[in-house]
Amino acid sequence: MIWNNIEDSIDVTQVSKSIVNDLNLVSERFIIYLPLIFLIFGFIGFIGNIFTYLQAELRSNTCCIYSLCGSIIDIINLSLNLFPNYLAAKYNIYIPWYTSRITCKLNVFILVFLPHLSINFLVMAIIDRFACTCKLTSSIRRLNQLKMVPWMITIIIISSCLISSNAPILYDLMYGYWCISTQPKLNSILYITLSGIMQPVIMLIFVLLTYRNIHQSHRRVGRVTITQRKSLHNQFVVMIFAQVFVTAFLSLQWIIVYTYFSFTEDYTRSNEQWSILFFVFSLTNNCYYINNVKSFYLSILTSHIFRKTFVKGLIDILPRYLCQQYQVSQIQPSMATITRIRPRDISKR
Repeated sequence: MIWNNIEDSIDVTQVSKSIVNDLNLVSERFIIYLPLIFLIFGFIGFIGNIFTYLQAELRSNTCCIYSLCGSIIDIINLSLNLFPNYLAAKYNIYIPWYTSRITCKLNVFILVFLPHLSINFLVMAIIDRFACTCKLTSSIRRLNQLKMVPWMITIIIISSCLISSNAPILYDLMYGYWCISTQPKLNSILYITLSGIMQPVIMLIFVLLTYRNIHQSHRRVGRVTITQRKSLHNQFVVMIFAQVFVTAFLSLQWIIVYTYFSFTEDYTRSNEQWSILFFVFSLTNNCYYINNVKSFYLSILTSHIFRKTFVKGLIDILPRYLCQQYQVSQIQPSMATITRIRPRDISKR
């Protein structure tokens, strides 16, 4: 009986070591490279967004302006907050944030401010789409005016600064080289509430309000009338909806793990349990940065106007003979359609 117990304990120990080794292996061979992969795809998406949103067809669209601002913040966030993790883990290259109290607080502020500002621009984009679907007599539609854009961008930046200001207040340089929170529970509650819950809830509320407006407009007028009156302002609703849902999912999966980790860090755990928790924490934290990568790719998938503008911009920068070949290939199907229609029209006469 004693030998059986000993064998069982040995088996459990071996299994635990195997799990820990497997998680460490996955971290070393996969998770460690996620920051580099996200930065590469994020930079490609950033170039695509800049190229597309600055085309003549979209540059005066208020929703596109907010999306463009969000894309700029995305690449800054990936460069300052995510990519240094790869340099530290792979090459032991560290940015000297923890040399003084000022740099410590600045680092924490950037970690909180940039992701919050990026999502706030998406919040403004969905509010802009909501305003676009309101009645023509509604005062909310003034948000779609270009003269309102600088004011709204200023409000977004100031509000993000104010909401993120608690982070540098609650963090300080401890023991000479640790930048940690002086009130961890309060800091966790504020971060979870302001960045983890408030933003996804606001976005989902405006998605529902926008959907309600669209549904009511379908009931007021016929579908033919809607199709005829459909303008560029209404083209990006589906695109923004898709980005909101993906952003809400990525934010909530991270904040759930962060909440669990923050309020159970004092619990007694085995080495295996700590390894699993750190692995999940690291994975969800890295996946949270997909928020700063996804914009261009979701836009390509969900918006016909975005795709059309992007392709047209690419064609315009090609050599002239390639542009002519493309234009001819686009004209030929149209001529074939006209040729097929004309005999029938003549017979009807």
